Amino acid sequence: MNHPNDPREHGVDYREDLTERLRDPEFAAEYREAQHRASLGLKIAKLRAEQGLSQAELAARVNTTQSVISRYESADYSSYRLDTLRRLAEALGSELVVDIAPKTTVRN
Repeated sequence: MNHPNDPREHGVDYREDLTERLRDPEFAAEYREAQHRASLGLKIAKLRAEQGLSQAELAARVNTTQSVISRYESADYSSYRLDTLRRLAEALGSELVVDIAPKTTVRN
């Protein structure tokens, strides 16, 4: 028996639906962008939490406000600047790594 909220109960498997949607290059590009944004925000939050820092404490280290740190940690934020990311990385005892990699394609 499936869970009551299982999409397969309604004849939809989200993995199959996503695979189909990713065949559309425009959707795939938007999806990858959203993944990158969410990933970066989550990394900032994870590093901060691992060091036992509050958002306000990290904000003080980079000379900003708690609300700005909250924005940086949001999956919806997309206006990062390299100098800001460098300051955040340094404040978190990390280094900023920027990479350009070949695009991956969805196989049929």
